[in-house]
Amino acid sequence: MSRHPITCHVLDTVAGKPAVGIICTLKVQDAATREFIKIAQASTNSDGRVVYWNNISQSSDDEFYKILNSVGGEEAAKTDRLLQIRFDGISEYFDGDTFFPYVDICFIVKANALPSEHFHVPLLLSRYSYSTYRGS
Repeated sequence: MSRHPITCHVLDTVAGKPAVGIICTLKVQDAATREFIKIAQASTNSDGRVVYWNNISQSSDDEFYKILNSVGGEEAAKTDRLLQIRFDGISEYFDGDTFFPYVDICFIVKANALPSEHFHVPLLLSRYSYSTYRGS
C-alpha cells in the first residue's frame, strides 16, 4: 500500500516549500454526540505530506477502515461521514508570527466512497492566510 485512503499536504506558499513538522490530527464526527473523535495523528514529512497515520498499519487498508468505523459502529459506516483534520503547530512553524495558530478542515466522505476513492486534503499556508481544496 503506497498511502492511506485519507492523506494531507501542507505547503508554505510564501517560502514556496513544504511545511515540515506540522502536526495533523484526523478525527471523525460521532453522529450521535456531534463530537469529533480522534482516530489518528502524524506530522508532515520532509515533503510536507502525511501519507501514513502513526497509529495505523501501513500494510493494510482494513485496519484504517476498522479504526474509522469504530466511531458510530457498523451503521455509521453506511452513512456519509464528517471528518476533520486539525493542522497544529503552525504558530511554532512561523516562529509565533501568524494569525492562525491551527487550522481545522472538515470534509464529507460519502457513504460507500471508501475504499474506492482517495481523499487528499492539501493546506496552502502563509502567516496570515490559508486555502484548501480536494486534491487527488
